[in-house]
Amino acid sequence: MERIIKVLKDCRGKWVSGEELARLSGITRAGVWKRINQLREMGYRIESAPRNGYCLVGIPDLNPFEIRDGLKTERFGRDIHYQDVVDSTNRLAKRLAVDGAREGTLVLAESQTQGRGRLGRSWVSTRGKGLWFSLILRPKISAADLAGMTILTAVSMAKAIYDTVGIRVLIKWPNDLVYQDRKLAGILAEVNGEADLVNYLIIGLGLNVNQEEDDFPPELKQSAVSLRMIHGSELSRRPILQEFLSVFEGNYAALSNGGLAKIIEYAKSYSATLGKAVRVNQGYHRTVTGEAVDLDGDGSLWLKESSGELLRIYAGEIIENME
Repeated sequence: MERIIKVLKDCRGKWVSGEELARLSGITRAGVWKRINQLREMGYRIESAPRNGYCLVGIPDLNPFEIRDGLKTERFGRDIHYQDVVDSTNRLAKRLAVDGAREGTLVLAESQTQGRGRLGRSWVSTRGKGLWFSLILRPKISAADLAGMTILTAVSMAKAIYDTVGIRVLIKWPNDLVYQDRKLAGILAEVNGEADLVNYLIIGLGLNVNQEEDDFPPELKQSAVSLRMIHGSELSRRPILQEFLSVFEGNYAALSNGGLAKIIEYAKSYSATLGKAVRVNQGYHRTVTGEAVDLDGDGSLWLKESSGELLRIYAGEIIENME
C-alpha cells in the first residue's frame, strides 16, 4: 500500500492508470482497486475515472504513512498504532508494552472516549482537532529517577510548537503547557516496575490544535485554548508531531550524558510557575502554599513557605495561582 501512495504522491494532481500502479506495485489491478479503497478509508482523497485511472487530490492530515514520510527519528514514531477511536491511548500503549512493543512505539488516535489527565480527571479529546498520543519507553533507570521525564516531554513539545508554529508557550509545573494562563496541553506519565527497575514507562500527551472556542464544553471555555485560537488559522498536526518526536528523541538520548540539566534550564526559562505564589495539591487531602522559587536538577519543585522554610515537592499539582 505504501508503494501505491508513493506513486500517487509523486504524480499528485495527475492521472495514473490502474495498469501502471499494478506494474509498479507488483500486484493485480484488482489488488490496486482494493488498496485504493483502503486508502480512501484512511482519509486520502483519490479520484477515479474510466480510461484515466486514479488521481490523488487530497492527503489526510494525520496517519501512519504521512507521519513516517519525512520523519527524522531513528526509533521514535517508526512503529505506529493508529486508531480512529480508542478508549485511551495510554491504556492501549500499556497493553502493547506488556506484549513486548519496542521502545519508541507511538500510539495515536483521532479521538479518545476515556481520555485521562492526572489525578484521574477526564480529558476532552475532540475528534480530529488535536494530537492525542502515547509513547512507549523502556528507560534503563530506576523509578526514583523518572521525575524529570514529564518535564523533558513538556520541554520537547514546547520547542516543537515554537519551531513549527512560532508560538511561545510556557510550562506549568509539572505537566501542563499553557498560553496566557490557559491550558494548551497536558502530559500523563505512567510507570510499571520496581523501585530499582523500570519495565516500561508510558508518556501520554494531549495537545489542543484546531479546536475553536465552541468545541470546548462550557466549563473549559475560559481555561482551555488551542493553537488555532492563538494562531488565527487552522494548522496541520503532522509537522508538529514529527518535530516533537525528533526533539524528544534527542532529549531522551541526552539523558545518559547529563542532558537533563540543560533541559531543566530550558524549563526554568519557559516556566509559568517560578516566581509565583502557588498552592500545591500533593494528594491525600494535603496542600502546601508558598512561592515557587526553583526547579531542582531532577525536575522537582522548590517551594518557599511563609516561614521561610524551603520545601522540596517531588509530585503534585498547582491548583491555584495566588497572585
